[in-house]
Amino acid sequence: MAANIPATMKAFVVGQDGPSLQKDFPVPTPQPNEALVKVLRAGICNTDLELLKGYKGGMFRGVLGHEFVGEVVECSSKPDLVGSRVAGELNISCSNCRSCARGGDVARNHCLSRRVLGIINHDGTYAEYLTLPVVNLHVVPPSVPVELAAFVEPLAAACRIVEQNLIKPTDKVCVLGDGKLGLLIAEVLIRQNLQEKITLMGRHVEKAALLGESAATFLHAPQTADELPDDVKGNFDVVVDAAGTVEGLKMAAAMTVPMGTIVLKSTCAAKATIDTSGFVVQELTIVGSRCGPFPEAIQLLTEGNFDPSKYITAVYTLDQVEEAMEVAGSRGALKVQLAIAESELPAATGQRR
Repeated sequence: MAANIPATMKAFVVGQDGPSLQKDFPVPTPQPNEALVKVLRAGICNTDLELLKGYKGGMFRGVLGHEFVGEVVECSSKPDLVGSRVAGELNISCSNCRSCARGGDVARNHCLSRRVLGIINHDGTYAEYLTLPVVNLHVVPPSVPVELAAFVEPLAAACRIVEQNLIKPTDKVCVLGDGKLGLLIAEVLIRQNLQEKITLMGRHVEKAALLGESAATFLHAPQTADELPDDVKGNFDVVVDAAGTVEGLKMAAAMTVPMGTIVLKSTCAAKATIDTSGFVVQELTIVGSRCGPFPEAIQLLTEGNFDPSKYITAVYTLDQVEEAMEVAGSRGALKVQLAIAESELPAATGQRR
């Protein structure tokens, strides 16, 4: 390891007795195919919060987090990458299983032996340093500010819906949920030249306004599917469920036309009991949608007509991570970021915008 890289670092670690900020956690040593990355900023995702609630069986142990932008500080297999600002795909593939042999997005998302940054068997982004395979890294152009570059991973997840070819230009589309992911999905979909304006269903009309004047039609979400207005039921060809609640799927099913499509986009730790007869009778297609293409996300950020900084609720230091996560999980909060590198600390005011 290079002489200017410390042996230990600050990291927010989930252990047997719960999560804690450790100030002497070992800096990871990159394998020959990996790079050591100094984390500049990390984003707090709903999946991180769900992991602490019991998602994945409550078995996660290690450094939390998977959204980040960082600087490569060590890379033996590709030295010219050192000094580059990068974002990183979270799925670490084995390259040997039958899913990996299929290549493309199957290999990217569905390796049978995958490790997942900050989620499954690989330490994540709530730390001063992390390692990732070089193939997972994508260089972010200098023209993209750090606070925007930290959006690459969730923006790529939003782009996944387009990559899956789930929406036709003639489809009537509703995004259910006006949280941080729902809004990013809406941002991507309003740029797809659909013939009809998309609908955003949520509980915060002021959030819909962030999309831009007349960019989307806003509908107020009721508490349950039974309370949906009659003119909304069976009204959409595609409903993207980004609500992250048990009730969300029931509501999405009620809003979808017969033989329509429901796209499940949120992870939720809560267990659900659902009557599936309606899905069969209506012949609905339910599609999971997970991690997406980084190049498309980076392109959106470099084109200059999309500035996701409007979705940043607050920026905290790594020392304030517990407070940051509390705010991230609070009602009405959008994206909360952690300013981890010293160069980013001036932005960490801890004040809600």
